Amino acid sequence: MNIYSIIEIIKHTEQRGVELLIDALIIGIEIGRNNLQNHENIVQIVESLSNLKRDIDLSFSSPFLRDEIFDRVLNRNEKLEEILLSVQKQCQKQQLKQQTNNCKICSQNIEKNSENKFNAACQHQFHKQCVDNVLAQGINIKIGFICPICGQSTLQEDIEYQFKANKNFKTSCCPTPQCKNQFSYIGQEIYRCSKCEKKFCLKCQSQNHPINQCKADIQTPKFEIGDNYKECPKCQLWVKQLDYEKILHCLCKYSFCFGCGNKEGSCNCNKDQNILQSIAKSLYQKIK
Repeated sequence: MNIYSIIEIIKHTEQRGVELLIDALIIGIEIGRNNLQNHENIVQIVESLSNLKRDIDLSFSSPFLRDEIFDRVLNRNEKLEEILLSVQKQCQKQQLKQQTNNCKICSQNIEKNSENKFNAACQHQFHKQCVDNVLAQGINIKIGFICPICGQSTLQEDIEYQFKANKNFKTSCCPTPQCKNQFSYIGQEIYRCSKCEKKFCLKCQSQNHPINQCKADIQTPKFEIGDNYKECPKCQLWVKQLDYEKILHCLCKYSFCFGCGNKEGSCNCNKDQNILQSIAKSLYQKIK
């Protein structure tokens, strides 16, 4: 294989100028020493040099590392292939060390004991708000979390365990009046119920609307962690449950059961409670 063929291989990695010439020279020397004997070896070495340059550009490795490698080949007669294998391991350790406490999405630091941290099964770390939509979707439709960096899956059970370890963890109910499904709200704008199969915009508190046509305004209450809303069966306004009340009272004057969505008094959801209230009221009247 001549020098022109080597340069053509290197050109495909977008190496240019001095770097291209140095790579071609050093590979030519290795061929002359019989350390590289076939086309496949050369392609692998070129790819390794290209990856090393990328790591240097991303500040994962010292900018002088390539010079050190070439010096070891030229002046110490070390094999380029063995050097690159050793350097790759060092770079991986350094990269892991530099990024251990950084979110892989925004690259910002994550505090060690922060409740805003999510650890994927692959050990990649994220701010929860950077992956909240993906996390929430994974929990709510029971598919887990697919790491956007490496593609490895984190099971739904592992995600829920991390959230429940947070002292502020609370679940919310599906806004559909008749649906008893619960979901984990962690800041997402869209909730898709896996049980009733309805889709809601939590930002403007409405059912599905066209993309980029959210109706949220300053008067729309912000959905908070642990909030429970039900859509009024009569007017479709959302009614927030306060103090675990069993009957919700809409602004349209319609009252309905939080548990089943039926009109107040037309279901048996609160039958026992109503009986107790009647007994208590009767006793109070007798005492009085």
